[in-house]
Amino acid sequence: MNPIPIKKLYNPQYDLLSISDRMELLYQIGEIYNLELISFKDFAAFRQSTYTAVYRSHDGIDFVFVPGDTVTLGFNFKNKPLQDIFNDENLAELAYPFVEGYEDEIFSEDDVQTKISETLEDEEVLSNIETYFKHNFTQEDEFVINPLLVQKEYSETCWIPISDEKLRQNKEWQQMIENAEKAGLSEIMVHNTVCLYKIDDSNWYGKLYGETTFKELLQNIKGHGYSLPTRREWEYLAGKGCRTIFPWGNNIDFSMNLKHMEWMDNDGEYTLEKENFFGLIIGDDPYCREIVYDEGEFSYKGGDGGRNICGGLGVIWGYLPVSPYFQDSEMAIGDNINGGYDFFRRVVRINDNMK
Repeated sequence: MNPIPIKKLYNPQYDLLSISDRMELLYQIGEIYNLELISFKDFAAFRQSTYTAVYRSHDGIDFVFVPGDTVTLGFNFKNKPLQDIFNDENLAELAYPFVEGYEDEIFSEDDVQTKISETLEDEEVLSNIETYFKHNFTQEDEFVINPLLVQKEYSETCWIPISDEKLRQNKEWQQMIENAEKAGLSEIMVHNTVCLYKIDDSNWYGKLYGETTFKELLQNIKGHGYSLPTRREWEYLAGKGCRTIFPWGNNIDFSMNLKHMEWMDNDGEYTLEKENFFGLIIGDDPYCREIVYDEGEFSYKGGDGGRNICGGLGVIWGYLPVSPYFQDSEMAIGDNINGGYDFFRRVVRINDNMK
């Protein structure tokens, strides 16, 4: 097999290839990395698209090929008034938590609108909001992102599957399942201990919680020939170099059906839980933060553990952490992973020694 010209795996060269040439390259990648080629597909979302392939590894993990690129990442808020970034509806949501007494719900609708208008004229409030953005979003700069094989969906941490036989033999678990059946429940969770659940009214399954450190996770991932994405790689995977706060723009569209916003839930299908322009399922859930790794330093992307939502700050503040460029300045990383909120995604960096 002839070596793959590495330049063809970067945009704009990759996008300029014919479909048949891209298919040949994608086929070769699968052969080189011992991956089963599942399908070729043109993935499209947020007015961007990528023609790529879906693969399956020997350990049953689905990957997609993501072409490399030279892109601008991060978001520059300098000299950009909030009114130039957000529409009136989103500005009102941003200001609402700064309205004195907003938690008491004692204002009429007219009073609320008046208070919001007054708040948006308060220079101190605007300065506080602007400071938040400047401190919690990565700086804008240009980066070369190398071509990658990327795990299609993120994986949970700390939870280890229980075998069907072990589940059947454990009398305590079987009693818990019996009680759940009588109560009409489909899941039982004992915090950081055991989770029993069933899918689509079928058989019951279980998983046990095991304390795991970040270093142990990384060691395990590397031991199987994978890596964790860096912060900037993750920004590219989630946003493809978008010049807006979110891949779809600067504002939350209130017609969206978003997780944890029950008043938006109309049909059970969430707007953001879909394949993006690379064919990846990005959490787009403030509670689901992904672990990234940069030269000895672990951090999170894609969420804040739900802190803003739990604080009652509303949709805009609650969903800002899903921005590709959000970087929580207050988040402290300890030794142990939090299996309830921390997830990870495997990547393989394609190098120029491919033969």
